[in-house]
Amino acid sequence: MNRTSCRSCESTNLKPVVSLGLSPLANNLLDSLSDEDKLYPLEMVICSDCHNCQLSYSVPSEEMFDHYLYVSSTAQSFRDHFSEAAKKYIKEFNLNKNSLVVDIGSNDGIALVPLKESGIRVLGVEPAKNIAKIALEKEIPTINDYFTSEVADNIIQYHGSADVVTASNVFAHADGLKEIAKSVFKILNPDGTFIVEVQYLLDTINDLTFDNIYHEHVNYWSVTSIVNFFNNLGYSVVKVEHIDTHGGSIRVYVQTQGHEIDSSVETFLTTENEFGLTNYSTYVDFSKRVEQIKSNVLKNIKSLKDQGLTLVGYGSPAKATTSLNYFGITSNEIDYIVEDNTLKHGKILPGVKIPIYSKEKLYNNLPDVIIVMAWNFFEYIKQNNQELIDKGVKFISIKDLQNEN
Repeated sequence: MNRTSCRSCESTNLKPVVSLGLSPLANNLLDSLSDEDKLYPLEMVICSDCHNCQLSYSVPSEEMFDHYLYVSSTAQSFRDHFSEAAKKYIKEFNLNKNSLVVDIGSNDGIALVPLKESGIRVLGVEPAKNIAKIALEKEIPTINDYFTSEVADNIIQYHGSADVVTASNVFAHADGLKEIAKSVFKILNPDGTFIVEVQYLLDTINDLTFDNIYHEHVNYWSVTSIVNFFNNLGYSVVKVEHIDTHGGSIRVYVQTQGHEIDSSVETFLTTENEFGLTNYSTYVDFSKRVEQIKSNVLKNIKSLKDQGLTLVGYGSPAKATTSLNYFGITSNEIDYIVEDNTLKHGKILPGVKIPIYSKEKLYNNLPDVIIVMAWNFFEYIKQNNQELIDKGVKFISIKDLQNEN
């Protein structure tokens, strides 16, 4: 459905940022070429009052999350990220065997595994049935549900209050932000901390990572907008850190009002103001640069095809669905995509109808060029496929094709 008011502050003062046309749900891969594509408007708007960037259209959550094909633990870099985060939280918040950490949108338990291994009590809340089952098989206690006020009551009754609640990219995915925030503080101890990780809008604009825009991500946060959101609810952002997940993210620490606020918050706010995140002209310019990227990619793909080269994709993350549909690149240009996540093998990328296989497929008939769609793992994928490079296959990132050559 179309949204006419801001998800954060409910203002109707929304202005268009960029339109990527009609696009399928990024992680809802098809089972066969004959499956019908469901396409929805994919347009980002900006709230002129609280400066929250968001999508103009909401797809029902159950269509995206009840059955989910994204498994966080597939990538070693994410496992390392959450392992380091666990060590940091244990030290910073003096967590011990009596502490409870709750992770919202816990996926396969990736953030909770290292905490549990350190003797901390953990609990995940994950709406996707198939993914929650994976977490339970790892013996990570998991509630298979959306995080609501009722679920919060359930947690308090059966598990007690939490010392830390984490939410990694949940604030990008959620429509019901206020209920989530209030429910978090319902289960937190008075001195507890809510830790939110979200992709960083400033990085998205600065690095032109427009392919991180897709229907699951209904919000695109800056420190400015997330401070406004929590302030309006009576909570305080007390610290902010920049982290390197998803092509650039922020980790935001939130507590009840009255706690000391770290200087990092003001530093981020000043940087964003100087960058122009509160100026509409910044977003107009972003839109023009995204349009130029499309022109460059299509020209560069045509150049490769004109040379008679066979092209294959590597990785089918959500960002590949966004970018390939926006560019209009189909199996006429990229023969197929290979993927390390076994849940995606035999599936079809929606909209553009490109089949997805395991990487064994590559050895049957070596392609000339492999275009890495999961560009944030480009070096990792190259290192893991040195044998193919030795056989003469050229690896390039989709980001390389965005430049004017």
